[in-house]
Amino acid sequence: MVRKAVILAAGLSTRTYPLTVKKPKPLLKLANEPNLSHLIRGLKCAGIEHVVIVVGFERQQIESKFGNSFEGVRIDYALQEQALGTGHAVLQAEGFVKGEPFMVVNGDDLLLPDALRDGARVVPSLIVAWHHQPQRFGVVDVANGYVHRICEKPKEAPQKALVSTGAWTLPAEALEWLRKLTPAEDGEIRLPDIMPNLVQVGLRAVVTEGGWIPVTYPWDVLLATKHLLNLWGTERVDNLLPTPEVLGEVHPSAELVGDVRVEAGAKIGAGSKIVGPSIVGAGSVVGEGCDIVRTVIGENCQIKQGAHIEDSVLFDNVQVGEDAEIEWSVFGDNAVVGKEVKVFSKVPTGITVRSVVKGQLVDTGMERFGCVIGDGARIGDRCVFYPGVKVWVDKVVLPRSEVIEDVR
Repeated sequence: MVRKAVILAAGLSTRTYPLTVKKPKPLLKLANEPNLSHLIRGLKCAGIEHVVIVVGFERQQIESKFGNSFEGVRIDYALQEQALGTGHAVLQAEGFVKGEPFMVVNGDDLLLPDALRDGARVVPSLIVAWHHQPQRFGVVDVANGYVHRICEKPKEAPQKALVSTGAWTLPAEALEWLRKLTPAEDGEIRLPDIMPNLVQVGLRAVVTEGGWIPVTYPWDVLLATKHLLNLWGTERVDNLLPTPEVLGEVHPSAELVGDVRVEAGAKIGAGSKIVGPSIVGAGSVVGEGCDIVRTVIGENCQIKQGAHIEDSVLFDNVQVGEDAEIEWSVFGDNAVVGKEVKVFSKVPTGITVRSVVKGQLVDTGMERFGCVIGDGARIGDRCVFYPGVKVWVDKVVLPRSEVIEDVR
């Protein structure tokens, strides 16, 4: 039985900027809960009793959030001072897991409890999944249920090939194998480099369907959140999401349609309509005549009269002005959006939205994607945003601006 797991949460996640300029990616909220919370709950369902979180960038945020225990799971921390690879990260946790099999998961990605449970049952194993953009990941060669090879980020790969989720269940000997590795030219020790040892003993492929959503880019927050909400009410996420329920105040003339959760202290104003699956966080206020459609609103947000928000994620303390129209977007903590701001999310039919990441134009694979607004950014009245743009942390966009490229 596997009792321990290592969660890799040390990295500086630049591809998810501007959402992770100030916070570790594992703390990004999916359906109003940090992804680390989802992971630990899922690991608990898989029988894990002790989690070691490998921390680095902004470690204090993770440690203060989770402490030494989370919902009955013991938590310890291992520090990775330099980004020297996933294998190096695992070795930092050696003192906590040596002498017995253990799981390794990426703190960045959403993994559902059933996927983790299946992975924990087999030692050694690798959780694999189909993905429509396999070239972004390690493509796995599977035969007769065993992994024989991993090709990292190939230029060409069959559509919807099986890829590695980065979630491993390893034998105790894996630590010795990692110690014996020669670092790569860039100085990194990578976990997949012990593949020859794993293949020799037989590395099982554990296939999950819909149990893994990678969070690589900022728009993946939308996709992962939507995935959770679409599974709301099923056994797959029973341990991750609370039930649809009204704990706050809803005006008699407001309308709730479908699965909606209104947290304690939240208020829904007269004539507003909330279409599920949607969540309105604790202390948030939705003003009169608003339309909130398939959207997650964080804690202590203020949505002013007549705003329309669709298929979006708002983190905590976000303010949205009167008659704003927002769709398929992500707003960071403390962002302020003026009145009559308009966000477009769709480009000409048949063309997926592109967005710039680290100087490169990246295909999101999404037919609709609006904008990403960083923590503390301020958007002036009557601004217009075009698909795929991002505004960096604490930046100011002047009123009536047309935003056609990233604001940094």
